[in-house]
Parts: sequence; C-alpha cells; structure tokens
Amino acid sequence: KAGARCGAACRRAAAVFPAPAEDRALLVFFLPQLPAGNLQLTLYQYKTCPFCSKVRAFLDYHGLPYEIVEVNPIMRKEIKFSSYRKVPILLADAGSPLQLNDSSVIISAIKTYLISKNSLEEIVSFYPPMKTVTEQGKEVLEYGNKYWLMLDEKETKRVYPVKEVRVEEMQWRKWADDWLVHLISPNVYRTPKEALASFDYIVREGKFGTVEGFFAKYLGAIAMFFISKRLKKRHHLRDDVREDLYEAVDKWVKAIGKNRLFMGGSQPNLADLAVYGVLRVMEGLEAFDDMMVHTKIQPWYQRMEEAIQRAAA
Repeated sequence: KAGARCGAACRRAAAVFPAPAEDRALLVFFLPQLPAGNLQLTLYQYKTCPFCSKVRAFLDYHGLPYEIVEVNPIMRKEIKFSSYRKVPILLADAGSPLQLNDSSVIISAIKTYLISKNSLEEIVSFYPPMKTVTEQGKEVLEYGNKYWLMLDEKETKRVYPVKEVRVEEMQWRKWADDWLVHLISPNVYRTPKEALASFDYIVREGKFGTVEGFFAKYLGAIAMFFISKRLKKRHHLRDDVREDLYEAVDKWVKAIGKNRLFMGGSQPNLADLAVYGVLRVMEGLEAFDDMMVHTKIQPWYQRMEEAIQRAAA
C-alpha cells in the first residue's frame, strides 16, 4: 500500500489537480562502506514528497552518490519509460541496470546490498510486487517483505546484535509509512495561509513551467486546503491536526528514550532515517516551526541533521 500512498500523497504534495525495553544505550551498529563507483544511482523524485525525502536521507547518510531527476508532477514525462507511474523510482546499476520502486523497498534492498554478498538483482527478487485491491476497490501494487533486510545469520547478527533491535526498527519504519506520513498534508495545508505558503515552497523547489507554477501555487493551494479536510476525516484526525502531529512525534521521542541518541543507539538506524525523512519535508513551514516549539523532537532532529551532514562530508 505504500506504493499507492506514495502516488497519491506525493502528487497531492507537489501537483495541482491530482488529489495528492531493556536499555540498549549506545549500541554500535555495522555501517558498511561501498567501493567508489561500484553502484550508479539515479533517483526520480518530487523534492517535497516525504517518501522521496526518506530515500534521500538514507542515501546521504550512507554516503552513496546519486543523480536526481526532478519529475514534473503534472505531466510526469521524466518517468515515461516506466509502467510504474509513482515516485520515488531508483535506477540502480551495479553491473546491470535495475528499476527499484517504493521507498521502503528501495531502502531495504540497497541496505541489504551494502552488507550482503548477493547481487543486487537477486536481492530485488526478494521483494516481489503483488497486486492487491484497496477498500475503495482500486487495484494497487504491494511489496512483500519490504521492511526486512535479506541477510544470512552472520550478517544479521552483525547488524542487529539482539533480535529486539530488528523488530523495533521494522515496527517504526512501518509506523512512519502507515501513520506519520498521513499527518503531513493535513498540517501543512491546515489553513488557507498555510496552504498558500506550502505551494509557494513546492513551486520554488519543484519542476514547473511559468504558467504551471502560477496555477499550481494558487489553484493548488485552494484545492489542497479542501482535500486536507477530507484527509483529516479519512485518517480520523482531531479538529486541530497539530495535536495529532505533536502526539506522534512525542511518541517517537519517548520510544527512543533518554539513554539513546538515536533509535539505532549511537548512530541512526533505518527507522531514524525514515522518520527524519518524513518530517524534513515540512522545514520552512509553519507546521515545522510549531512542531519544534511544542514537542520534544528538536534535540533528536538536530542530531539527525548533524549525522547526515557528517556522512555526506
């Protein structure tokens, strides 16, 4: 369902007319290094899409160079080569070109490749797409095993010293996809003023022509203000959707606890990167500023920024 959510949520965020325990403090995790030039990556994205932001956070933290192709959210001609019409799409070449779809599949497959001795082609086969039907009767692609790293026993113990660490990481990665991401649109489009500010940012950062940009900013802001109300009802959010956002991020901070810098211990794990990637798309907007003031997320968020900047350097 994440693939379907990405198509809808990303287009809503970037287009005009489409409706978008036991203390484990400071555990040190295995961070693999990839030989330079061994993997060529091209990311097709909308910059303001939370699913795309997750992938960028992962790639940046792991020091993986990649090219970005910004997709026009209306025409999407940049991905006309693909029958899969959502973003993110990652083209990966480790000897033979492959197309990876769905943000969580991309992250799990590339992380597995960094650790495992298996070829990327074999690893991708472990995440088969399956057609399912939503409650609304729409046929979508679901990806099996997308929160699993496909490692042997020795590799698994190297990455996850205890079983609970792996379970926790998967649980919160899924939470980021299934809950946290659905709080973004209702919060950034909460009022007409916020909706206009959001689309001003989307137009500046996205790939729009002059006329497209004008209509995107004004008509898109109006449309998404009303669509955000439908999303609020669909996801059973409170009248003041900020309260749901505050509750969610404080729940995340509480899960990390006072004795860990990150959920991954002394350094971020895949859950940290997923949550950071989702929240990052609100930077510069009123919802982000409010979240920093009214929750306990700021120290963790700043540590994430520093960790990714150090890795990129």
